Amino acid sequence: MKRTWFPKVLLGSFLALLVLLGVATSLALAGELDEIRGAIKDKGAKWTAGETSVSKLPGHLRQLRAALHKPEATGAEEMLAGPAPTALPGSFDWRNDNSLNYVTPVRDQGNCGSCWAFATTGALESYVLIKDSLPGQDKDCAEQILVSCSGAGSCSGGYIDRASNYIRDVGLPLETCYPYTQTNGTCTKACSDFQVNPYSIDSWAYVATLSPTVDAIKNALHTYGPLVTTMNVYTDFFYYQSGVYFYTSGKLAGGHAILIIGYDDVGKYFIVKNSWGIGWGEGGFFKIAYSQLTSKVQFGDWTIAYHQDGAPAPCAYSISPTSKTFSAADGTGTVSVTTGSGCSWTATSNAPAWLTITPGAGDGSGNGQVAYQVAQNTTRATRVGTINIAGQTFTVTQKKK
Repeated sequence: MKRTWFPKVLLGSFLALLVLLGVATSLALAGELDEIRGAIKDKGAKWTAGETSVSKLPGHLRQLRAALHKPEATGAEEMLAGPAPTALPGSFDWRNDNSLNYVTPVRDQGNCGSCWAFATTGALESYVLIKDSLPGQDKDCAEQILVSCSGAGSCSGGYIDRASNYIRDVGLPLETCYPYTQTNGTCTKACSDFQVNPYSIDSWAYVATLSPTVDAIKNALHTYGPLVTTMNVYTDFFYYQSGVYFYTSGKLAGGHAILIIGYDDVGKYFIVKNSWGIGWGEGGFFKIAYSQLTSKVQFGDWTIAYHQDGAPAPCAYSISPTSKTFSAADGTGTVSVTTGSGCSWTATSNAPAWLTITPGAGDGSGNGQVAYQVAQNTTRATRVGTINIAGQTFTVTQKKK
């Protein structure tokens, strides 16, 4: 057999090139971290950035940590109904509910865009512990079933609503049935009886779609258990080590699905379980400021609660129209709300300086209307405002003067 030959000089040059590339990458990452730390200091952020198990990864592998496909709004999403608790504690954590833990350990999605599967599976695991009074147990369900069998997504990303439908309609077996592989895999490799007595949920509904509020999330979290939610991930988030995160710098990496497990009113943050392993964040968990619900991070959009039969039934809401354009002159309008009898709703404007809801028309129950007013636009710029009605978004565009 002919033996191949590689000149020592060329081999040495090749190895030297690899070393230089490694040094260049390290310098680039160091510069990235310095920039983030500088932004944290300049903005007075209360979190610490440093090297993590995820920040050290090359860009294409980081990208897989944020590959969520967010649900598509239809205007008829099922929203949770029923009265909120009359009083909530100032802080709450499902890992310590009267000294009992209903949150399973942090998992690691690895090099697969399966955050959507890990967030929904984590919610199912907590649902089972709460429903069956099994605090402290590790009900490790098989995320690979969602990736390989559900049709809700793949290692290239997926949908939390479709995954939740599968968990409700089919359910998941334990991890031993199909151990996680960090690949798309095939459903034929799952144990043959994985649909016999799997773990499942009774139902699910949205807590919020595109306009989440702190109170709505807190109330649902305290009432139903850990909540699946979404956020946008920026470069600085890969370097999160501890503290209360809010966006400081960096480019958008993609969408991400995670699990809300607690909150704290004094620190004004939510406590969240991630799926990037324990080498990232606070042992795999993180805190995020309430303010990120209305920032470019869009934390809390598409929040989902898993609930048992007998819990308040979900209400379906729709609005008509969903948008309107005005000239620069002042004007008025109405939006029709369609929902079931006894389903309550509220309306809030995100631009109260010029887009106001008529007094007395900002809340109701059952079918109704929201009346609003648009002030004259005296500026030389077109402006856009929204009214959130029962989790649905009505958009007003007003032309410039």
